[in-house]
Amino acid sequence: MQQAVQIQPDTIGEALAALTKVLGRERVITSEAELRFFSQDVYRSGLLPAAVIRPANTEQLAQALEALAPYGLPLVPRGGGMSYTDGYLPSQPHSITVDLLDMHRVLELNVEDGYVTVECGATWKGLFDALAPHGVRTPYYGPLSGLRSSVGGALSQGSIFLGSGRYGPVAESVIGLDVVTASGEVLRLGSHANRNGSAFFRQFGPDLLGMFLSDCGALGIKTRATFRLIRPERESRYLSFSFREARALFAAMADVARENVVSEQFGFDPGLQAVRMKRSSLREDAKALGKVVTQSGSMLKGLKEGAKVVLAGRSFLEEDCFSIHLSVDGRDAADADAKAKIVRDIMSREGAEVDNTVPKVMRANPFAELNSMLGPSGERWVPVHGTVPFSDATATYDACEAVFARNADTMQRFGIERGYLCCTVASSGTLLEPVLYWPDARLGFHERVLDASYLAKLKTYPANEAAAAAVDTLRGELADVFMQRGAVSFQIGKFYRFQQGLEPSAAKLLGALKQMLDPERRMNPGALGL
Repeated sequence: MQQAVQIQPDTIGEALAALTKVLGRERVITSEAELRFFSQDVYRSGLLPAAVIRPANTEQLAQALEALAPYGLPLVPRGGGMSYTDGYLPSQPHSITVDLLDMHRVLELNVEDGYVTVECGATWKGLFDALAPHGVRTPYYGPLSGLRSSVGGALSQGSIFLGSGRYGPVAESVIGLDVVTASGEVLRLGSHANRNGSAFFRQFGPDLLGMFLSDCGALGIKTRATFRLIRPERESRYLSFSFREARALFAAMADVARENVVSEQFGFDPGLQAVRMKRSSLREDAKALGKVVTQSGSMLKGLKEGAKVVLAGRSFLEEDCFSIHLSVDGRDAADADAKAKIVRDIMSREGAEVDNTVPKVMRANPFAELNSMLGPSGERWVPVHGTVPFSDATATYDACEAVFARNADTMQRFGIERGYLCCTVASSGTLLEPVLYWPDARLGFHERVLDASYLAKLKTYPANEAAAAAVDTLRGELADVFMQRGAVSFQIGKFYRFQQGLEPSAAKLLGALKQMLDPERRMNPGALGL
């Protein structure tokens, strides 16, 4: 990683004056409270930036970065702020954080030709809501944090979940991109590179767009993106199953994924399942019930479906069992039922069907409040993850379990609990996400981002540096496991062992690209290990 450049105080003042001249005083933020918030992510605190800038559009950002270039200050792009891998935490003093959330407009919606162009500060919920009245959506349509996660953040970090069971990660849905480099140059990539055509088709010569996806902001700042559009299928079915063994669960998930019949497929181990059941409350059940009733099409059908949710409660998932939850969409009832039958036939070989409350409620309210960033009793939370081939899911799970077994005494001493989320990514592989919970003081980030009424109910803890250090060690060991097994991770940031797992020729090409675009290494230093 590049060494921090020594910057004189006069230089910082001159740089901020130059930014103010371009952006206006209201778009250059230097208050300590704001800087402190922007120095934190979901997991921890980094260095305070020298300032936060909030450009209004691509052109204004380009002008600001051009004006800033002579001063040599590091740049750190930030989207919705849902990272837990130091992705946007400044690693060098006097950094300028670029907050893109004021850039959230839908710039073009072309239903006839099947694409939408949106500014990258838009949230996934905002984009979904803007498209819904037109009867269309993007194939991948957001992470579970889509209430706050931004389009540009997902493209920079890599992202899966809503729609990923069928359409894969976010990178599979984007067809055009504008990127502003550290010098202020605007690159138009993919479908945006076609000077005389519309933004309807990604492949316009070599796929230069692809090199800027999942770059964690190390190569430039994404400002405008174009996505494919699809018409959602009309009929949906929801299914849940319980399994006694991880091996059987992973095998069934792989078989279902190969059939290409599910939109989402996600599961919990007994540990995370218990956490999710404890987290729920009567108030949340009421919200979910309202969503289910609203989305069921008719009041009578809605009330019946809502009654099922209430009657199921949280007792339908047995202790010490794994569970899997699936959403299936079809062109009509016959198509949806046929796909559901394929799922049942596979899952019932070694699993038992249980009430489908979980996928039903998730689909009814896909962009829920982000309260899962803390445990049900107020514990801190952080995940680690990797995607592996279907054939390696069980062995990778066992390798993660071996990490926990080696550290069992430490985990017990500090009250560190674990669980797993797992899901499939189209027909490509299985994502395993070990999740850690531990008693520790929450950050100012949590106080500002999470629902205030939820926070008020939670227990608070004093700072627990020893427990935090133990969690950090566990995260590192899990990241090593995923790297050694060749797993693919999203949200690489400054945490995952990306360079260690990269073929030398690919590392050389990436380094050359970084040198060409950012020779002073000012753009998000440390991201991707650069």
